[in-house]
Amino acid sequence: MISLPVPMQWCLLAGCTLVFTAAFVAVGLPGATLIGPMLAAIVLGVGGAAIELPKRFSWLAQAVTGAVVARSLDVTVFHDVALHWIPMLAALTSMLAGAVLVGLLLERSGRLPAGTALWGTMPGAAPAMIAMADDFGGDARYVAVMQYLRVLVVVMMASMACNVALGGAPAGGPLPAAPAPSACATAAMVAVALLGGWLGTALRLPAGPLLGPILLGGGINMSGLMALDAPGWLIGIAFAIIGWTTGLRFRRKLLGELLASVPMMLLSTLALVVLSLGSAWLLHALTGKDLLTAYLATSPGGLDSMTVVALGSTADVPFILTLQTFRLFATILASVLLARLLRGRSPRIRSNPAETG
Repeated sequence: MISLPVPMQWCLLAGCTLVFTAAFVAVGLPGATLIGPMLAAIVLGVGGAAIELPKRFSWLAQAVTGAVVARSLDVTVFHDVALHWIPMLAALTSMLAGAVLVGLLLERSGRLPAGTALWGTMPGAAPAMIAMADDFGGDARYVAVMQYLRVLVVVMMASMACNVALGGAPAGGPLPAAPAPSACATAAMVAVALLGGWLGTALRLPAGPLLGPILLGGGINMSGLMALDAPGWLIGIAFAIIGWTTGLRFRRKLLGELLASVPMMLLSTLALVVLSLGSAWLLHALTGKDLLTAYLATSPGGLDSMTVVALGSTADVPFILTLQTFRLFATILASVLLARLLRGRSPRIRSNPAETG
């Protein structure tokens, strides 16, 4: 595959994406427009493909996804927070405490380079965790594989939970059928995506290209000033880009170097999933939310990936988005505090993990 010209590799990626996505849509798998492109990209990435998406495409895809989420937000979000803030705080605390516990146990096992496991098990904010590992003496390569391997496993398990165990999306596909959007609604959503993404990036919000449009579009949608909508093909392209961005990170050379550690990484991911199931049960028992909503709200995947899966399910999307967003901010805050603690205990932390050999 390495010998194929770059345009041919892109064509092959597009073809595999169509095949996988069509197969998943045919069986009614939620998140098919994310999982299909992600698996296609993994196959090509591990097979030696030399292609990579420019960052601006990922930025645009996240911005469009944020605008798509914004159209589902209404005033019930504030009602949920006011009514269930104690159970939500309990679930959030248990998720983060579980991630830290798994990271510390994995660190003590000695199976990964020192200063690496904790950043790899923190749920969400993968780019920030990779950067922190690099700054605090860990091996960013291991953290990258741990983070994106977790996202892959969690997305697959969440989709199976929607489809098999908890009653997921309708068989027609990942998103409910809807009338074609008007030109004004499409233009409004594109404007919200671009402006919100720019604001989120300029204000340096965590996952700014995603959260900016959510905040801006959510405010517009709640106010009733204008309708936000977009054609299915635009949403599908955005979801595909997110899947490609994650899948193409799984390169043959990288996985070859880390192959011996993959079983431990998978074990830590499964431990996080089990802990998230406990948090989901707690949330379900205390709030009365259905199990599917509670599970997706506490799943330790990426915000963008879990958002796509939730949009294709029968779950309470605003509630899931609210808790997942709170977890993203909490993960960033907890990681900063942990970084300061580690710096205080180890004032001479290496600045470049490559220097350790």
